[in-house]
Amino acid sequence: MTDGVTDMATAGPGTGGLRPLLDAVHETACEVRARRPDYFEQRPLRLPADLLERHGAGRDEVRRLVSEAYGLRLEPAADARDCTAVDRLAATRAARGPEPGAGGSGGGTDSGGVPTAAGLAAVVREQDEARRSLEQQAARIARTEPRRVGVMGGVLPYVAAGTARDGEPPVVLVNALGMGTALWHPLMAALAPAHRVLTWAPRGTRAGTRPLRLRDQADDLAAVLAAEGVRECHLVGWCSGPKTAVEFHRRRPDAVRSMVFLHGSFRHTGDPAGREPDTPYERGLEELCRAVAARPALAARMRALFTGRRAGLPDDLSAHRFAEEVLALPAPGLEEELLRPFADDVLPAYARQLLDYWDHDALAHAGRVRVPVLCVTAEFDRIASPERLAQAAGRFPDARHERLPGATHYSMYDRPREVARLLGDFFSTARPRSIVSGTAR
Repeated sequence: MTDGVTDMATAGPGTGGLRPLLDAVHETACEVRARRPDYFEQRPLRLPADLLERHGAGRDEVRRLVSEAYGLRLEPAADARDCTAVDRLAATRAARGPEPGAGGSGGGTDSGGVPTAAGLAAVVREQDEARRSLEQQAARIARTEPRRVGVMGGVLPYVAAGTARDGEPPVVLVNALGMGTALWHPLMAALAPAHRVLTWAPRGTRAGTRPLRLRDQADDLAAVLAAEGVRECHLVGWCSGPKTAVEFHRRRPDAVRSMVFLHGSFRHTGDPAGREPDTPYERGLEELCRAVAARPALAARMRALFTGRRAGLPDDLSAHRFAEEVLALPAPGLEEELLRPFADDVLPAYARQLLDYWDHDALAHAGRVRVPVLCVTAEFDRIASPERLAQAAGRFPDARHERLPGATHYSMYDRPREVARLLGDFFSTARPRSIVSGTAR
């Protein structure tokens, strides 16, 4: 297995060029300011001095121009220990190279390689426009009339984006229980130029409907593929979605080209030794679900434990802790979507569904999965245990683990281009299976 973490102090030489640094500064500044608009007013962005040198920003004048272009203070750090989680995130991005779709500008430099204020301003406009364009595409997907397929007990609406391509399986985004599709729209927009992409809100939590079990969710997945005329697909399961993906693979292994478990949970309550590396959120959620399942009338009272407003960050946190807490915050605008499973008329059914999922040991099938598997964890995932998913990767014969630095449980919403590139690179290595032998060609 491999780990996708790049050590900020040892990112290899040859990554030079100002544009990767500019993209890293832009992406990091946007992500941080969305959560804490005043973050850079009092705090610099410190990057290792050797990294700045490799990217053409070793001189004071270059750093001054870049700082002015992005409205922050870019400083060299002689000691990597001085760098916060925000600094390390920017350094990792700079070492990685430019984002797809970042444009062809060389970084706003003159003929001698020195940046100009006008050139840098043009780069910032280009970056902002690329970001707005992706947001607009995601908004169009949100407005698209869903397709519908008949399923056992009703009709399942599903969202589709992108165009089917000959020989290229679609990407099926297997959603978390209780969630709508809004969290997926940015990633769908980023994937759609190269892939057909499908997703839906799992059924079984609406008032008056029976809670669906794991097998029912796998049936719905099969129904969507049948409606699309799909014989093979890439499965991307988020949160509780990986259990549905593995159950579908157990039934129809030839219909799966590859599987990605994005901040996924294989939580299993049948662990008598208590070895499950739960997050505090998971432990609290199980207590809530058991209480509500036993006494549904408690739903309105119990939901307050999970839907209270988050307290602001204390002013006395250290620089390192403050940076970590800022990155760990969910993106603005997600509050309503994240509270969806805890609505009074949804919580009782949601609780019963989760208890059913936790009772199912999906990893019992892991050793028989012969397709490539990518397990993606996030540094600041405080919902689904990153440790559990990293351990689960070792149970699949052909799996690797990637850790997203500075990311949360919602990376597909926060960092759609970054996640799309990771998925696209992984999909390109998953070869079609031979019809005769069942092995990769």
